[in-house]
Amino acid sequence: MQKPLFISIIINNYNYERFLSKAIDSALAQTYPHVEVIVVDDGSTDSSRDIIASYGEQILPLLQPNGKQGAAFNNGFAHSKGDVIIFLDADDYLHPQATQRIAEAWRPGIAKIHYQLSVVDSDDHPQGFSFPQGGVLEQGHLQEKILQTSAYCGVPTSGNALSRQAMEQVFPIPAEFTTTSDDYLSVLIPLYGEVVAIDEDLGAYRIHGNNQWALVELSSSRFRRFVAHDLQRCALLKEKGPALGYSVPDNLEVRRVGSVWSRMVSLRLEPEQHPVPDDRAWMLAILGIKALWFYSSESLLKRVAFSLWFIWVSLVPLPLAKPAINWLFMPNQRPNPLNFVMGKFRNLRKGSEAVSSSSEKPEQLRVLFVTHTYVVGVNQGKLAAIANRATVGLLSPSTWRSSGWGRLLKLETPYSEIAVFPGNIAFSGRGGAYLFNPFRIWQVIRQFKPDILQVEEEVFSLCTLQLAIFSRLFGIPLVTFGWENMDRSLSRPRRWVRDFVLKTAKVTLAGNREGGELLKQWNYQGIIEVMPQMGVDETFFTPDLIDHSREEINIGFLGRIVPEKGIDLMLKAAHQLKQQNLRFKVTICGSGPAQAELEQMANQLDVEQYIDWQGAVTHEQVPAEMAKFDVLVLPSRSVETWKEQFGHVLIESMVMGIPTVGSTCGEIPNVINNPNLVFEEDDADGLAAILSRLILDEDFRQSMGSYCLERAQQNYTHDQIAQRLMALWQTVLKSPPVPAIPVSASTTLEV
Repeated sequence: MQKPLFISIIINNYNYERFLSKAIDSALAQTYPHVEVIVVDDGSTDSSRDIIASYGEQILPLLQPNGKQGAAFNNGFAHSKGDVIIFLDADDYLHPQATQRIAEAWRPGIAKIHYQLSVVDSDDHPQGFSFPQGGVLEQGHLQEKILQTSAYCGVPTSGNALSRQAMEQVFPIPAEFTTTSDDYLSVLIPLYGEVVAIDEDLGAYRIHGNNQWALVELSSSRFRRFVAHDLQRCALLKEKGPALGYSVPDNLEVRRVGSVWSRMVSLRLEPEQHPVPDDRAWMLAILGIKALWFYSSESLLKRVAFSLWFIWVSLVPLPLAKPAINWLFMPNQRPNPLNFVMGKFRNLRKGSEAVSSSSEKPEQLRVLFVTHTYVVGVNQGKLAAIANRATVGLLSPSTWRSSGWGRLLKLETPYSEIAVFPGNIAFSGRGGAYLFNPFRIWQVIRQFKPDILQVEEEVFSLCTLQLAIFSRLFGIPLVTFGWENMDRSLSRPRRWVRDFVLKTAKVTLAGNREGGELLKQWNYQGIIEVMPQMGVDETFFTPDLIDHSREEINIGFLGRIVPEKGIDLMLKAAHQLKQQNLRFKVTICGSGPAQAELEQMANQLDVEQYIDWQGAVTHEQVPAEMAKFDVLVLPSRSVETWKEQFGHVLIESMVMGIPTVGSTCGEIPNVINNPNLVFEEDDADGLAAILSRLILDEDFRQSMGSYCLERAQQNYTHDQIAQRLMALWQTVLKSPPVPAIPVSASTTLEV
């Protein structure tokens, strides 16, 4: 009797606690009986290992220190027994029939079987397409094609079932492929046998913003990684091909259209950092068109379209090139008719006469934001991240008088994917009192046709009242956002405004936990969600900027120089650090009325030589200045009319991997969420103790930096905020409609 095919599912995990159970459950739920499940945890610092332990003997757990993907693959393969191996990423999952279909299709001589993966978001919402999108999985003996073009139409890691015999030819994975092990296997395994394709979804690939290759927003660093990845792949094939008796062309690096695409985008987005210094846009356009017409199997129409893409992106200014780049690399930004056409091409190539429902993208949600905050372009990053998933409009004052900056700001429009509607206002510069021209609001709503109105002003502001009225007039769900975390005494009209808005809003977003509690005190009956107004841009604030060559520890502050920011505590702590003979300096970035008094205090404490007063910095200068810090401190203290509502500088520092210290003022401890980095308000001794430990214990300092980076990436990036908002809006649209004000009736608002 023939021995049944035995399949090993190896799940490699690093800090994916929120997805891990789904992956393990999917592996254990396979209908095919001859399966083993191995879970390799690569040094996770979250609760992943507790989750793994909960499965007991159902799985084989392999717990290792962090060694990246290659080490996890090597460890899992060494302990596996299967004739066929599936490496399942912990953020993906398999459908129950996956291994059954693989076993049915398997035969001697196969090197691998690959299959389609449906694409879902972090909450398992289908995105309306599958990988490979717009193409058909290739099969047969692909050796010549791979060695002539460096690629073939395939799928990510979780969509592959690999032959043990073929894998034994290429394992262990070399150290230089530690972070690109999936690509190492993708290009080498087909050299040792036949490739078979199953054209149905046997699993799900999750796009959530932390995937190595999935794109949810344009990132020059990711495209640089794509380019390095392509060059590494070609070097590998040039090494392995001749050893197996195959010839490999010298220009392999530019024969694949996708490789030239990546180089073009990397060069256009950030030419100073592009990894191929001799590249020029016009040259890449020529190489890309040549790859399309000489080496590509694309249809005639696609060759023409993509040739025009190369010409356009190489010649026009970057703001005009970005929409074309978005369309090509982020399918969920393509207009619905284009998604339909791409799905049609795919099905025609498969010989289908009808378009499958999975290839059509559901109609996008339309969200209109109303606020003065996004007058400044750098603040619009969250909206751009949302625009990857929904159609975004912005109604904002055409100008705003900023009391903090002392000048008139003009509405900026850096993102072409956001539909911006400027509006004239009364009482510019007064967040609670400014008003739009009502006709302009009516006009924008009629033109944009939003599904959701999101007003990011306090619930007692007059602007929010205006939009609450229009929400009822049009029957459009209202979502509000506010920072307020103190129960101020309001006039009777303001209390009425607040109550009317709260009765209208389906969801109210609080920028801090105390704000959420206030909403309950105000008897709000809708959904309350605590999240910051904006996330942080990882491409702008990146650990890559950090200079680690300094000998002394630089303790930084960035913000207004006013008494409530607690900078005097940093000076007192500096005095204690000096008495301990520690090597450090304190850098103060900012300006304000308290600076002269603080400089005098530094002289009295005899620490003036340790203090560097940098002055005010612009938005654009913040990342570079922050990169000079080894530690950031926000030592705020509460006063009668204010306490820290969030502290956006905290998450900017954290996402750069800088140990971030703060007081217990307002929302600070909730943002940092680590007692090792939080001290009591006005406690200079507590601050000094934390700083002393960070200076003396390098391992502690590095671990706190890693903690801050991970917490920021998991909670505070633009993409994470966008995902949470999308889920909330879907909940809102499923709930009963807003009670509308009958337009024909006479409606009296009692004040």
